[in-house]
Amino acid sequence: MASYINVAREADVAPGRVKCVRTGGRRIALFNESGTVVAYADYCTHSGAPVSEGSYENGVVTCPWHGAQFRVEDGKALTPPAGGNLRCYPVRVVAGAIAVEIDA
Repeated sequence: MASYINVAREADVAPGRVKCVRTGGRRIALFNESGTVVAYADYCTHSGAPVSEGSYENGVVTCPWHGAQFRVEDGKALTPPAGGNLRCYPVRVVAGAIAVEIDA
């Protein structure tokens, strides 16, 4: 059963920034894309690099190891050598707390 878990405060992820959080043994990359927080598994689909450590500009994150690019808005893979889209986690922000839905 899935449930929402608070992982950060909205103030922790300014617009245009990314923050890596850990919960339930998972690394999750939180991106603030123009005021909307989105969350993805913090692993590039090519070789598992932490996408939160890549460059994040103009709505695109670039993997720090091999340069695969992903659209932050929806996690869509844009360039090789990405092996597919980023895994998305549902997010909700309530009273300044960012919560991510995690499967039990």
